[in-house]
Amino acid sequence: MVLSWPAAGIALAGLLVAGVGWWQARRMARSLADAAQSARAMAGTLQAKIGELEAGRTQLTGILQSMAEGVLAVGSTGEILLVNPAARHILGIGSGVRATRSLSDVVRIPEIQTIVQEIQRTGRPCARDLTMYAPSERHLRVHAATCSYAPWTRPGQPPQGACVLLVLHDITDFKRLENVRREFVANVSHELKTPLTAIQGAVETLLDGALSDTTHSRPFVESIAEETSHLRRLVDDLLTLAQVESRQAALKRESIPLKAFLEEAMARHQALAVAHQVSLTLETPESLSPVPADRGQLAQAIGNLLDNAIKYNRPGGQVIVRASEADRQLRIEVEDTGIGIPSEDLPRIFERFYRVDKARSRETGGTGLGLSIVKHVAEAHGGSVVVESQPHQGSRFTLILSRTQAS
Repeated sequence: MVLSWPAAGIALAGLLVAGVGWWQARRMARSLADAAQSARAMAGTLQAKIGELEAGRTQLTGILQSMAEGVLAVGSTGEILLVNPAARHILGIGSGVRATRSLSDVVRIPEIQTIVQEIQRTGRPCARDLTMYAPSERHLRVHAATCSYAPWTRPGQPPQGACVLLVLHDITDFKRLENVRREFVANVSHELKTPLTAIQGAVETLLDGALSDTTHSRPFVESIAEETSHLRRLVDDLLTLAQVESRQAALKRESIPLKAFLEEAMARHQALAVAHQVSLTLETPESLSPVPADRGQLAQAIGNLLDNAIKYNRPGGQVIVRASEADRQLRIEVEDTGIGIPSEDLPRIFERFYRVDKARSRETGGTGLGLSIVKHVAEAHGGSVVVESQPHQGSRFTLILSRTQAS
């Protein structure tokens, strides 16, 4: 069939349009495929970024959860944005309290409120020490500053406005140690001042003319000798306590036959016991195995306990020393029938320079460091010391030592 020229033109135009349409369709399909591939690649990148952000948020949350310092973030309207477990513990915020509550409803510490308001007003960071009394007395050092965004928010949450970030350091132990050091310096000064004053008074009296009077000069010389001896004991105990407490020298452990060791310690105190009309008794089984310990330190600890048991006893009284072992532990008991210790004094009896009867302690020549030395010797040997006492009925001190070699 032969087409006429008009019909052939129409057919040719149709074919041309179809070809162009096919080419455009292929081009569009290719573009759509490229766009879909780009979209898939972008989605993968976005997913990876979201994963990185989620991992970073999880890591940050983990860090905040494990921090010893308390971290508290407060929003611009006073709402709590973040509170980690340490801050909950320090401030007494229960685990059921949500982090969206108002700070003023949750934290009843005026100084915290004042710090937040000051930072919000000035925008300048600050560091401040404060004392809180509830739920328990604590000393805090608070560092506070503004933060422009909250990186701990979850993806999809609206951005937070300016907030105040507080980091809470619990310095209660530091303050306690500071007070202990201050009291120690004051106590040492007092302990040194008393004998030095007595020595100075005796020397001045001798120089004023008593030196040539042999009848009256001897008591002053004896007083000087006594006070000098007390100073020597005080210095020796201070040096011993410093060494044991700081663990500067390693324990020189050796296998010590305990029964013979205790017999030697009691023999050294026999003259003192006779002078105070006190009897000494040792109760220990023959089968007691040797104990690994530093002989010098253990001798001083036992000696201090015997010294106190004799000096704070009554005429006709008794001191009984017992030793036993169980569960890899050695127990040495020093029991007396003396004046005893009031219950209110028992918690502080092992503190340095703490004395139940200050006047009598001075008369017996005590330095106030003996029981503190006993405590630190026990701890250096992986053990402890406990006391049981009743006023006018006597006391029992129990030295508990570990048989392991760890110091």
